Amino acid sequence: MSEATAHPRGLDLPRDETGLATSATATRRLEELLPEFLRSLTEDAGADRLVVTLDGGLDTSLAAALAVDAVGTDRVIALVMPARLSDEASAREAEAVASMLGVDYRRVPLQPVLTAFQSAVGTANEPADDVHAVDNALERFRMACAYYVANVSNGLVVGALDRTDRLVGTPTKYGDTGVDCHLLGDLYRTEVRALADRVGVPEEIRDRQPRRGFRSGTATDRLDIDAETLDRLLRRRIDEGRDAETVAREVGVDTETVTRVAEWCATTRHKRHQPPKPSTYV
Repeated sequence: MSEATAHPRGLDLPRDETGLATSATATRRLEELLPEFLRSLTEDAGADRLVVTLDGGLDTSLAAALAVDAVGTDRVIALVMPARLSDEASAREAEAVASMLGVDYRRVPLQPVLTAFQSAVGTANEPADDVHAVDNALERFRMACAYYVANVSNGLVVGALDRTDRLVGTPTKYGDTGVDCHLLGDLYRTEVRALADRVGVPEEIRDRQPRRGFRSGTATDRLDIDAETLDRLLRRRIDEGRDAETVAREVGVDTETVTRVAEWCATTRHKRHQPPKPSTYV
């Protein structure tokens, strides 16, 4: 299926004139649906608890709050996993979120893990400052830690990626995509912000830039488009399958921008799907 082909969404929600589900009615419905989804998932799996990662940002804070609504504070474990000195402020913010929610949290410093990893697998001719490789490795370490905790506590790992991130290819493959569920995966970032407001996530958290993102900037920086316009464009072009000219007119951008964003989504499609097999690679 082409990325520009209409993609039916699983959540039937009231939408405003922009195509996004941000109204009070929509967010109230989401506040009911998402915890129920987690409860059903937990029961079906016979799991005892939910494992969330916290980085002090909007998406992970919202996912943790919804997990608490779903199963209660005593059945949620939060992991705070800083890797560099520059992560310390975010780690403290993440711990504050965990304390505010009343959930058990564990700090797992990843710098020693990274150092040992680089020592074990490094080669003499590797780039010493390959930031992309290091960032991807760190995301995969976070996934491995979350699953270790889930395995020893009979838990499920809850992901916090939103639909905007997934479509533009922000996630690290087998890193933050390595979860048991994408709780926010049907929601664009604009919709996530509206739901966070509804749930009561503090404003200072709602206004923070996401930790994840392109190494040289956020998705909106790289695509040179503001966040809400990007969400409206993706909704019209990807989910509804409207042609580029129509989308450009409705969203208020030029056709080249619509085409560029759609092509970007197609290029990152491999991050959203299982690895191809010879029989399915068509």
